[in-house]
Amino acid sequence: MPSRSINFILTGVGVAFLFPCLFFLWYCVRLLFLNIAMSADEAVAHRTAGMLIGAIAFPLATIFFGVISTICLRRGLRGLLRK
Repeated sequence: MPSRSINFILTGVGVAFLFPCLFFLWYCVRLLFLNIAMSADEAVAHRTAGMLIGAIAFPLATIFFGVISTICLRRGLRGLLRK
């Protein structure tokens, strides 16, 4: 059974990975909104390689950081609340 200090560390890591997850989630929603809200002429002018890379990288980063955060928070809090 892991010690209490390991559970604190896991909880801290989970909280630390929560912030990048929320950051990338915000930019996913923002990028989606920009693509939907723009007129066709404006969208063509702003669709660059960076926007396409962001459309792929931001959701993947959100999922990656979210999974790590969820795993660490579950394990850390489960151990802290069990005792």
